[in-house]
Amino acid sequence: MKISVIVPTYNRPHALKLCIKSLMQQSVPPNEVVIADDGSGSETEAVVKEMQAAAEKHFGIVHVWQEDIGFRKPHIINKAVVQASGDYLIFIDGDCMAHRDFISSHIRHSSPDVALCGRRVEIGKALTDRLIQRDEVMNNINLRLLISSMSKDPFHSRRVLEAIPIKSAMLRRLMHRDRIPKDGLWGCNFSLYKDLFIAINGCDEDFVDGSIEDNDIGVRVQNYGGQLKSVRGLAIVFHLWHGSTWSFNNDKYQHNLSILKRRMEQREPICKNGIRKLS
Repeated sequence: MKISVIVPTYNRPHALKLCIKSLMQQSVPPNEVVIADDGSGSETEAVVKEMQAAAEKHFGIVHVWQEDIGFRKPHIINKAVVQASGDYLIFIDGDCMAHRDFISSHIRHSSPDVALCGRRVEIGKALTDRLIQRDEVMNNINLRLLISSMSKDPFHSRRVLEAIPIKSAMLRRLMHRDRIPKDGLWGCNFSLYKDLFIAINGCDEDFVDGSIEDNDIGVRVQNYGGQLKSVRGLAIVFHLWHGSTWSFNNDKYQHNLSILKRRMEQREPICKNGIRKLS
């Protein structure tokens, strides 16, 4: 099985470099990494060229870029998938670092008609700044991460538990790591066969900002007759901190939510404005 890792990015070159370096340190490397670049500038281009040379002995890196005319992440992901040569697609955001067994875990649990869903470890601002300054990858749970988790933010402290590898089926059930949370699939950590991604027509390009467009993929996989399965505690990624203006109350989120609700109510498996443009 040939593996393509799809890495969406937008103007976070230092984070992207750490992401690619973490993929170079995998126990099982991919066959290729495809950068889905939603219009980043020259600094990202320079990082990609640098890492293409650095990763040459591990895998090839394909840089798929589009002009920056506003949020078009679903479109660039669709373009990247079309250009990907792999039979199996593993997705990780360009501001995340992969645990050493991230790819091997996705491969081990892969199955036709199944999308594997993971979560991410939030590592906080101070630790993020330190890793970027030192150009240092984090790919396992360690003392620095545990210290970083001792913050006043309960969200951050809770998410550090996602860093604990849990392979025992019994422990996974006891700790609910075998369950898919209510918000379903997250774009920072999921995988599926390319044929399944194509069958549901890829990402829906009607989504207008970075909210719940990834959840929609999981909903359509299920509507198509497939399943979502959890790889929490198995396929682990570490998310580099960044500020956010994301809100449940803005018009763009409400637009996206209306699409997702319709998808669920009408059990639509295929979007019209995806890889193929359907009437």
